[in-house]
Amino acid sequence: MSRNGSGTYSLPAGNPVVTGTTISSTWANSTLTDLATAMTGSLASDGQTTATGNLNMGANQITNMADPSTAQAAATKNYVDTYVGALGTMSTQNATAVAITGGVISSIRETATVTATAPSATTNYDFSTQSVRVYTANNTTNFTLNIRGSSSVSLDTLMANGQTATMVLMVTNGATPYFPNVLQIDGTTVTPLIQGGIAITAGNASSVDVYSIVILKTASATFTTFVSQTKFA
Repeated sequence: MSRNGSGTYSLPAGNPVVTGTTISSTWANSTLTDLATAMTGSLASDGQTTATGNLNMGANQITNMADPSTAQAAATKNYVDTYVGALGTMSTQNATAVAITGGVISSIRETATVTATAPSATTNYDFSTQSVRVYTANNTTNFTLNIRGSSSVSLDTLMANGQTATMVLMVTNGATPYFPNVLQIDGTTVTPLIQGGIAITAGNASSVDVYSIVILKTASATFTTFVSQTKFA
């Protein structure tokens, strides 16, 4: 009778035999045929057979699996942990790892780095860790603003051709104002396009100057930069 609907196998009628029973071809052929049918319906450990129905694991685990190498292979916990873990959390996610296509994104909060100092003669803006940089101490000198990915990764590496990056720099000025008179990307000086077409030649006294910078990557290590300066007082 092979297996029942719950997977239990029962020997066919005439089994088990008792001592003294004559083994006939009818009994043997019937029993062996039934056993063969049951074995054919079982999964071979060497992978020869293909499942013909869903496998109910009964809350048990499949262990010692290899990581998947084809599109329809099962994923192990290690594989999922490795690749999902690489995404990070949405609060720390590096934009090179996740692309969100379509849909609606609401209530976005950007990371701002606020320091109670003034910009140094060469100020590095690490785009991978912030989108807004704020200096609250009065500026003391004109300075070079160098925009990069981080101390170890270039902005050119972070960005693909045709992508833009937007960042904000807030600089506090006292009675004598200063401004970023040189703009660099990955250590190379660039000439930005200025809002209104009028070059920025100074900061604004006793105010906070906000610089909005949009960088468009057009080719390898090639950028078009758009800059605006707004006075807040």
